[in-house]
Amino acid sequence: MSDIHPGIAIANPDALRTDRDDYIPGDGPMTATQAAELLCLSQRAEEFDAYGDDLTSIEAANRIKLLKRKLDG
Repeated sequence: MSDIHPGIAIANPDALRTDRDDYIPGDGPMTATQAAELLCLSQRAEEFDAYGDDLTSIEAANRIKLLKRKLDG
């Protein structure tokens, strides 16, 4: 779940499971591109706590979506 919006979670986390029960694609660290975009969006939206160096790729993608929605109106 997102720290910014705790009510938002993956709709069906089981759909992301692979042969390994403990593996979820995107569970690794966010990419450099995601980090740059998230930092820019969090500053523009004045949500400075939205950025964190320790986010996973999925968490970063979710926060990017939320911040884009906020900025688009």
